[in-house]
Amino acid sequence: MFHLTESQITAIQYLANFKYLTSSQFVKMGLFKKRDYLTRSLKKLLDVNNPLIAKYDFNPVNGKLESFYYLTKYGKMFLQNEFEYSLDQIKAPRGYKTMQLKDYFHRRFTISFHIYLRQWLDNKNGEMLFLDYYFDKSGNNRSTIKNEHVTALNRIKLKDTNSFIPDINTMFSIDNKEYLYLFEQHNGKDSKRLFEQLYIHIIAISQGVVSDKYNFKKSHKVIVVCEFESVKKSVMNRLQKEAGIESYNNLFLFKTNEELDEDFYNNWSCIDGTKVNFIGK
Repeated sequence: MFHLTESQITAIQYLANFKYLTSSQFVKMGLFKKRDYLTRSLKKLLDVNNPLIAKYDFNPVNGKLESFYYLTKYGKMFLQNEFEYSLDQIKAPRGYKTMQLKDYFHRRFTISFHIYLRQWLDNKNGEMLFLDYYFDKSGNNRSTIKNEHVTALNRIKLKDTNSFIPDINTMFSIDNKEYLYLFEQHNGKDSKRLFEQLYIHIIAISQGVVSDKYNFKKSHKVIVVCEFESVKKSVMNRLQKEAGIESYNNLFLFKTNEELDEDFYNNWSCIDGTKVNFIGK
């Protein structure tokens, strides 16, 4: 193993936390001031025997998108051997699978929310107890037991035969208080689809199935980040017309991606438009 710089080690550790990162996301977290420096540094982890990291490249018709970097099995072994990471501390793909271009921006925005959340917790001396993405899986399809087949970690089963998979399920603690949040990233302008998606969340809250899954004694909250302001407003207005929605008003928090970039913690909107901070105060 060649000598690794402190920045290269930090990059590997970031990938263990976030699973996938683009160059600009690395820069956003302060690893390097310029993407050119970062690219040269990461290239030394890519272009070697037994590379510690790898990347997905995307080449759409209208220009090149940033690559997603991720840990290889050698990167996982490095963290286990050199820093005593356990496997459950490392996020990495389960083998190489082609990432769909249509999922690119959705996945990137979802990871950006995770970055903001972790930075806020670090600044407040909070602790992330767990965070799972919609693309995190567990199980083995070779098992003869159906219940052990590969499934999304985030799958929430309702009390009928239906289930749904939020984009992020996370629990964190701050000031000795625990919080359970589900996160949905909505891209595009289909407000009807988002409304139907959030209505399922209302059913889940009413049934208490999320609290049961994670042994959490209170109702969880649902974070909704929209690509477009018009969709955010449309869905909030439609929810306001639902009978009994007052009981859920403070359990849903809304922003756009632009608003999230400006200020993670403050100015979240409840269903009725009331502004609160991220933990609802």
